[in-house]
Amino acid sequence: MNRPFFLILICVCHFSELYAQENRLANESLQFEPTSNYRDVKVRGYNIRVNKLLIRRHQKLFKQAMEVMDYQLFKIERVLPNEAVKKLQQVTIWLEYEEPHHPCAVYHPGRQWLVDNGMNPDKVKCVEISNAENFVSWTISQPYMVLHELAHAYHDQYLKQGFENPDVLAAFRAAMKTEQYLKVLRWNGQQVKHYSTTNQMEYFAEATESYFGTNDYYPFIRPELELFDAGAAHMVEKAWGIEEQK
Repeated sequence: MNRPFFLILICVCHFSELYAQENRLANESLQFEPTSNYRDVKVRGYNIRVNKLLIRRHQKLFKQAMEVMDYQLFKIERVLPNEAVKKLQQVTIWLEYEEPHHPCAVYHPGRQWLVDNGMNPDKVKCVEISNAENFVSWTISQPYMVLHELAHAYHDQYLKQGFENPDVLAAFRAAMKTEQYLKVLRWNGQQVKHYSTTNQMEYFAEATESYFGTNDYYPFIRPELELFDAGAAHMVEKAWGIEEQK
């Protein structure tokens, strides 16, 4: 009499286990934090997408990171043309507690790289602060870190032909032929190879730092950039609309 009920119960339990297992496997395959785990915070017209883990469990660090972010964006607001600032404000900045793929800050130009590396594809065309603690400490020696990353976004999204912009490429190639970037002074007193030598993207972002603020590699400030690499200074002026203001 009880056997059919017993069989039905076994079947129900079996399918429940399969359903639970499928859900578990699906969750395991999701290697990144879903966007629902973040909260959007507005700072000086920018959207800062903050990991809720940082907000809830590391409140002191969250406060410090947001204070540094506010100051970084304040400096950008002061030195860049208004039209350029408006464009940068369209770029979302993600703020993580500790994201393992990068030590501190990065710009994500392509979706496929994010997918291939198990990262949230919603971060495409965005700046990411990957490690809040490093962000707070490293911005002491790299005071225009956020401008550097936003410069990548500007280069990619707002310059003609993006990262293949002919003016940037021409300035980069001319500068690399001189080999003067192979040994420069860094903020800590060491003679090192300039980060600008990596590619035209880093060349543009580093020159932007030097022109508008203070870099951690020589040339540190605008007058030094103009003397050391006049082509870079002219490239920055044209790209960011400074020529139109002169």
